[in-house]
Amino acid sequence: MNSNALASQDLVRKAVIEVAQLQDKELLIVIEMVDTLKKQRARPNKELAAEILAKAKARAEEMKHLSHEEVVQRFIDATERIRIEAIEKGTAIEGEWESD
Repeated sequence: MNSNALASQDLVRKAVIEVAQLQDKELLIVIEMVDTLKKQRARPNKELAAEILAKAKARAEEMKHLSHEEVVQRFIDATERIRIEAIEKGTAIEGEWESD
């Protein structure tokens, strides 16, 4: 077991001991705090999604003057750059796409 796992176990053990000694009213507060922490943890995904959506809308606005053919060509060029980069990083294999 690594030191991070041991440290986590120690923290959990300490938290359990501390929480076990609380009165019922204080336990309710702890439960509410845990619920708040869970909600806060979920929010970054919503914020990231909103950020991605805003960027997509801005990009669409930038490209609205282009013809359909120009947009398609940019898409093809972008996917080719991504494919080449993936091959260089070793996360894709040359020719893999053609066999799909």
